[in-house]
Parts: sequence; C-alpha cells; structure tokens
Amino acid sequence: MIYADFSYYKDTYCGEMAEGDFKRLSRSASAYLDSVTLDRIPSVTDEKIKEKVREACCAVADALLRKEQRDGIAAESNDGVSVTYVTTSETNANERRLYQVVVLYLGNTGLLYRGVE
Repeated sequence: MIYADFSYYKDTYCGEMAEGDFKRLSRSASAYLDSVTLDRIPSVTDEKIKEKVREACCAVADALLRKEQRDGIAAESNDGVSVTYVTTSETNANERRLYQVVVLYLGNTGLLYRGVE
C-alpha cells in the first residue's frame, strides 16, 4: 500500500520531486514505513496519525531521492577526475538519517513501538 499520492506530495507537502520519481520512490518509502512500523499502519484509524504517515511517506521519498542522487559517491573532483565512494560507515549513517526522518513524523504515534503489546 502506498501511503501518499503525488497530488498530496505536491499540494500539501509542497515537494519538488518529479511525478515519475515520486511514483517510484513512494512505493519504496511506503515499504520502508511498513518495515519500521512492523506493518501496523494499515490498522490505523486516527486521521491525525494517517496524516503523519502521509507526511512521513513524502519525507522518506525525498530522502531516498537524495540518497539515490548521490549514488554511492562521497566526493568528486573534476580537475584530476577523482571520485571517492561511500564507505560502510557512511552507508550506515545514511540508514540512520532515513530512520530519523521517520522518527520526526511518527515518533509520538506509537507506530514505532518495538515492545510486546
């Protein structure tokens, strides 16, 4: 299930990504949200939380686009044609940043709770 459509992304979230990119990345963003919330989102009935989920989906899609645009490159130099690629620790930092985006929107909703209910 995709949690935000392009019209929401453009009109409410005020995103700047192209529609084709959003359609592709919103699917990955929604899958990521399902993963970190242990598939709890479909059972949400509270409209305020649903709105936060839509915002989180848009924010994660934006973060995925930025990550994709870097494409594993940490630094480039044009004079000597030097390219430095991302290390494992930088990849882990990118994953932490992605999770921090989710926490910003869903941190106080209970959807990220990992304990036993």
